[in-house]
Amino acid sequence: MLDIIGIGVGPFNLSLAALLTKTDVTAKFFEQKAEFNWHKGMILPNTTLQVPFMADLVTMIDPTSPYSFLNYLHTQHRLLKFYFLEEFKIYRKEYNHYCQWVAGQLDSLNFDAAVIDVAFDDSNDGFVVTVCEQGMQNTYHAKNLVIGTGTQATLPPSLQDIAKQAPNRCMHTAHFADNFDLDSLNNVSSLDLNSTKTDNKLTKVLVLGSGQSSAEVYRTLFDQQFDGDDSTNDNPKFQLDWMTRSAGFFPMEYSPLGLEHFSPAYTDYFYDLDSATKPQVIAKQDLLYKGMGFETIRDIYHRLYERSITNQDLYSTLLSNCEVVEATLTTMLEVPEPTDTIKLVGRQREQNQDFTAEYDCVIAGTGYRYGLPECLNTILPSIAHDEFDQPVIDRDYALKYVLTDQKDIATDGNIFVQNQEVHTHGVGAPDLGLGAYRAGCIINQLTGEQTYDTDALKVFQKFGA
Repeated sequence: MLDIIGIGVGPFNLSLAALLTKTDVTAKFFEQKAEFNWHKGMILPNTTLQVPFMADLVTMIDPTSPYSFLNYLHTQHRLLKFYFLEEFKIYRKEYNHYCQWVAGQLDSLNFDAAVIDVAFDDSNDGFVVTVCEQGMQNTYHAKNLVIGTGTQATLPPSLQDIAKQAPNRCMHTAHFADNFDLDSLNNVSSLDLNSTKTDNKLTKVLVLGSGQSSAEVYRTLFDQQFDGDDSTNDNPKFQLDWMTRSAGFFPMEYSPLGLEHFSPAYTDYFYDLDSATKPQVIAKQDLLYKGMGFETIRDIYHRLYERSITNQDLYSTLLSNCEVVEATLTTMLEVPEPTDTIKLVGRQREQNQDFTAEYDCVIAGTGYRYGLPECLNTILPSIAHDEFDQPVIDRDYALKYVLTDQKDIATDGNIFVQNQEVHTHGVGAPDLGLGAYRAGCIINQLTGEQTYDTDALKVFQKFGA
């Protein structure tokens, strides 16, 4: 019997697997994808993490680990180059390659292996895990589980069916690099929005949302609107619009004292709040984790300003306080070849005024949803949920079981979760900087001792009274 089985291999379970190499804990991690890839659809040119390089897989809990980002640079013979770069934030492409470098050294990881069912093991006081590995079904037994399956990209209800029918015309930003194909849209005729050349109908692309992902997609598309570096030829490939339901295109809070909300001290404070208070607190913290980086905003503004020289048309419109309330996919027959277009009904929220528009492609940075994976459905009735139908999670990141007069839970083993606990632990749950700390907490539970010093990450603020 294994000490623990991990379901999913993203950065958080990869962190746990790397840190477990310092212990005698026996573990296997299963990932349905063929290889490690972190947000592959958002690895775009010039995109970086929003956190410093020390938010790697191990440094914040074990800076001496051989799996640190700095050791990765050393083994790649790139440490001096990074030193001269003098940057704290690293490219997403490099972070992904770093994680792949770590994954390639860990024998506990199993790719192309999908967990299809989890059940209580009555005889061994643990769990029975059924895995489909490269087409073969195998069974494993473990004392504990850890869920690291990540979050799921979410589209507004009005766009969900369209994305299924036409994934190259309507997509989440998470799938942008994989699904967006400008060549397939270039010859599409549609209504020309805000163009001075009304006789020249342009392909139209809309980006929704004002978070970092939406901003990066907008910037990438802005740079593709014209051939070459010269955007003064008045011959754009497409019209590009950017719309958000937020009150504006605001930066994420990134001051040092604001960042202290991503700390164990704030996690402790938030965890002890009344369950009815927690949703109210989270609702007021959007700019701690949902806004854009200030440098990204400035970068985009520089592009807009440079294009506006000589007062030429921008071929781009930015709209805030506007949301999509209805969308339909229709086929246009009047063009040389029938093609699909997306008709939108939007609403300006402060004016309470509706408007209509048509686009050939909609890319939505509309967030992610949390949820336990389907492979837990068999044991889901035994997992406790709160009054908001959210799973109950203890301070050490383990799911709690349903309490009854008679013991009907056949295990004392834990089911740990990674990045499923915003509602119980606060805004730090998805933050890469706290990933190694959370893995350290889980490992201390598995070993029954202070294997990692989880009390070392101090901040200046005292959050409670």
